[in-house]
Amino acid sequence: MKKQFIENLHPGDYVDDVFYIVERETRKTREGKDFLIFQLRDRTGLLKAILFEPATASGIIKGSFVHVNGKLNEYNGRINVKVDDMWQEKEQEVDYRDFLPSTKRDVEACYEKLKQTAHSAAEPLAALLTAFFDNSTFEHQFKLAPGGVRAHHAYLGGLCLHTYDMLLIAQGICEHDPDLNKDMLFAGVLLHDIGKIREYEYTRSIDNTDEGKLLGHIVIGIRMIERELQRIADFPAKLEWKVLHMVVSHHGFMEYGSPRKPLFTEAEILHQLDNLDAKRAMYKEVAERASAKDRWSDYHPFLEHDTYLE
Repeated sequence: MKKQFIENLHPGDYVDDVFYIVERETRKTREGKDFLIFQLRDRTGLLKAILFEPATASGIIKGSFVHVNGKLNEYNGRINVKVDDMWQEKEQEVDYRDFLPSTKRDVEACYEKLKQTAHSAAEPLAALLTAFFDNSTFEHQFKLAPGGVRAHHAYLGGLCLHTYDMLLIAQGICEHDPDLNKDMLFAGVLLHDIGKIREYEYTRSIDNTDEGKLLGHIVIGIRMIERELQRIADFPAKLEWKVLHMVVSHHGFMEYGSPRKPLFTEAEILHQLDNLDAKRAMYKEVAERASAKDRWSDYHPFLEHDTYLE
């Protein structure tokens, strides 16, 4: 288990722990001798490491986990570690949550709420929803997956929290308007982003998979749902179309990835809920990154403006 995290390290400390290599670069001293510069990472930040004996790191590459021994120094106001020894760590002994940003909220409780909602739906929607949310492999991936790479919820557990928060708002809307088909809306909430468990890589880093880059989570999700629908006898065709339409249209516009705009009430509400929760998360994350003295945030490429913080 990892014990030393970058945010808690100070000049003079001796490092003896595991880190992830983000970058590796060979440089030369004034005397022309090779040395290595590493950018190390854990879930709390980045750390520069310097190794003057490159042969020690033979076979250690970018994208691997390494055990590092060395002393921390300070240079130009930033700490770095002068490496005495380093060796590759066995990946099966690594807990990825030590190296990627994650949430402090209770993902287990949030998932349980989603699972209960799947079970409470009327048939045959319950059969479709529980085919996913009762599946242990799906559960493991869904609770780990981020909600995005950069835009929002870009941390382990982000997908589950995004879905859960949308469900809470959807429940409130249905209480306000009992004429809505709540099972349809809740099904859309639970299923709209399931393709993200395969769109994103979330072990060594949070990034897009090849499948995610080529297809995107909407197409991936549709394929996952269609596979399960084929296993449910006599699932009504019109209900199938409506479920698939909600996933297809939840981004709202073609320029945002949806080939169809929402064409019935629950689909429109799903789109608005998705946009609302994503934007809410963006503003929250902007505020959390800012210092207490900042009046304005940095420009946010997805919000397309800087944000007033006071």
